[in-house]
Parts: sequence; structure tokens; C-alpha cells
Amino acid sequence: MNLRPASCPGAPGRPAFTLVELLVVMAIIATLIALILPAVKGAHEASCRTQCQNNLRQIGLGLSEYHNVKKTFPVGCKGCQATPRIQIPWSVYLLPYVEEKAVWELLDETQPYNSERNREGGQKIIDLYLCPSTATAKKRTGPTTGDINGNGTWDPGDDLAYSDYGGMFGVGLTTLPLGNGTLIYEKPINAGQIRDGLSQTIIVAEDTGRGSDMTGSTWINGQNIFDVTVPINRSQNNEIWSDHPGGANTTFCDASVHFLSQTIDFNVLCALCTRD
Repeated sequence: MNLRPASCPGAPGRPAFTLVELLVVMAIIATLIALILPAVKGAHEASCRTQCQNNLRQIGLGLSEYHNVKKTFPVGCKGCQATPRIQIPWSVYLLPYVEEKAVWELLDETQPYNSERNREGGQKIIDLYLCPSTATAKKRTGPTTGDINGNGTWDPGDDLAYSDYGGMFGVGLTTLPLGNGTLIYEKPINAGQIRDGLSQTIIVAEDTGRGSDMTGSTWINGQNIFDVTVPINRSQNNEIWSDHPGGANTTFCDASVHFLSQTIDFNVLCALCTRD
């Protein structure tokens, strides 16, 4: 028969951690977390930046295919200067060329972008038009504009899905003519009109995180085009802006994607944003 020795009341037990030892262990854990977190955040941002570049690459390829079919790039905004203002943008005309034909078929390009007729299509969230790194503005609390004035009923402009990418209208300096970019009001531009060359001209760039109070913040609004007046990441409203550290992603007319540093010479940036 196997007998276990009885425990002696006075026998010494397993020694416990002292307070000092616990504090040392906690300090080591805190140090490890401090070392690991930046690496994890860096890896996450690298992944988001790559996804953003993939989005812009697909947008660029879609624009190239559009040009192959139509012999021009899409108009930047149709009906932005006409009466009535319907404001249908390039990002609507691009839909059939980026595997979003179902959304395209919900829309009527002859009706205003914020009309009841275009309500169902305009509320569709297009993942391709969103940057995963975006830190949104205060008035952007969800994927759509929602109930802007909070009256509990639908009004024109409510519940439209956001976009983080804007079409390049050009450079907005008084020394240059208006609409010197590639996606402009009313008039489609073809490759032959881009005298600087397709590989030297931006057609779409990041303009991320805009809220409902900012012009052209949704993909269905014809004001989803902008001209550059300040360096990269100086202004979030209608300028090149991203939440990637140090710069922003851009698509050129040849469908190539480039990350431009926010320290790029402003004159060089302006040259890239104009077509000649």
C-alpha cells in the first residue's frame, strides 16, 4: 500500500514573490510592450499604405481602360457649371471600369448627384475609394454623411458614401489658368492634351478623411476634384492630404502610383499636378 506523507502544519511552504520582484517583472513587461507596440503599429501602417496604393493602382488601371474605350479620360465634373447643377464626377463614370457596374446601374447621370433618384446608389460604400489609414474629420462619424442636419428625415445630400481620393483639377494659383489639370469641369481630356507626359502628370491623389462639411467629400459629388494651393499635408480640405506618415499616395495618368514626400519642392509638385 502506497502511503503519502501527511503535511506538517509547521513545514515551510513555496516562497511567494516579494513586492520588489513583482515590480521588476511589471517593469520588464512594460518595457517589452513599449518596444513591441511601435513595431506592430509600423507593420499595420505599412499594410494600410500598401492597400491604399493598391486602391489607387486599380483606379489608375480603370481610368486607363476608360481612355482606351472612350478615347478620353472621364470628365472631372459634369454639370458643375451648368444650370441646373447636377455635379456628376469622374468617380461615377469610372464605376463600370473598376468592377462596380451594379452601382453604376443604380445611378442616373442626368439627375443631380444628391437627388432622390440617385439616393440608393450614392449611399453604396465603395471600398476602392477609401484609404484604410484614414483618421477621419470630426464631422465624419461613419462611412456616409448620415443625417447631416439631424432632423430625422432624408434631405438632399444625406447618407452619401465618402471617398478618400480626389481628381486632380490642377494648380489653383492666380498665375495659371483655371482647370489646368486632367480632371476638370465639363471637358474630358485625352492623352494627347497632356503635354508633360502621362508618367509625369497626377490624375488622382489622396484627399482623405474629409467630413460632410467639406466640399466633394463623397464619391458621387462632382466636387470630388481639387486644385493644389499648398504643399502636401498642409490642409485637409481640397488639397493633397493623407494620414500616412511623411507624405501621400498619388496616381499618375499612366496608372503608376507614387508616394510623394510632404517635403517635395512645391514648384515640382505644381508641375506634376498640371497637364502642360
